[in-house]
Amino acid sequence: MRVVDLLHRALRALNVNNDALAEHRLSICRKSSALGAALMLPFVVIHLLNGRWLMAGVNALGGMVLAVSAWALRRGRPAPVPFPVLGGMLVAAVCVSVLKQGVLGLLWAYPALLVCYFILTRRLATVLGTVLVVAVTAIGALVLEAGLAVRVGISLVFVQMMVNVVLNVIGELQQALVAQTITDPLTGAFNRRHLDAQLGERVAAAAAAPTGDALLVIDIDHFKRINDGHGHDVGDQVLRNLVAALFARKRRGDLLFRMGGEEFVLLLPGVNRDQARQIAEDLRQ
Repeated sequence: MRVVDLLHRALRALNVNNDALAEHRLSICRKSSALGAALMLPFVVIHLLNGRWLMAGVNALGGMVLAVSAWALRRGRPAPVPFPVLGGMLVAAVCVSVLKQGVLGLLWAYPALLVCYFILTRRLATVLGTVLVVAVTAIGALVLEAGLAVRVGISLVFVQMMVNVVLNVIGELQQALVAQTITDPLTGAFNRRHLDAQLGERVAAAAAAPTGDALLVIDIDHFKRINDGHGHDVGDQVLRNLVAALFARKRRGDLLFRMGGEEFVLLLPGVNRDQARQIAEDLRQ
């Protein structure tokens, strides 16, 4: 249990839930499969020329699986072999390569570690990568010099940590870009684009399981007088103060949008008409 707890703590520290590549993983898997299939061909030829028929067959089979996977993904179909299974097979192949080829096998651990993070979810890649590091280090200590195996293990851990650092940075930048596209920069409320998306989702959800959603349209009376009499800076501060007041009083699941100017919309999921009237009056007061 102590080892499991330590692993969970390490996963939390690496922030593996922040999977920046999730939306692009199918495309990555398709391109990686095609590239992997192409790269397998020279190894098949080399093994055949050296009379290593078994290794040639294994490499040819791996190349065929990758080629079929790339073709299936290109046509919008699932890969014949799930990528988590391929990741496990890759780790096993590296371990066998270390047993058979020694130092040359160790070199394959580095690209295998990177491939796991590209084709698998980040959490699974971190777990499988850790298994790879431990297994390669242990096997290396048996078939090679223990000191060399330990140094390789440490370098693999460093590579794994740096991959997670880079993915964290990418994820943070991705979240910042998403926030910029759906947020009004002046007030911090969501913008019209996000309102359109949310309404589409709510309508689709209501078709399957109708819910009593409500919308409040909020407008500041005589706002033009504020801008004309006190300047736009004061008008901007009024808008920010209004949004702050609404944020302080709305429920956790409610969503506030700025339509433009001094017009706002508050989306109230799961609220009927009478409840919406009461909420509107409370906010107006």
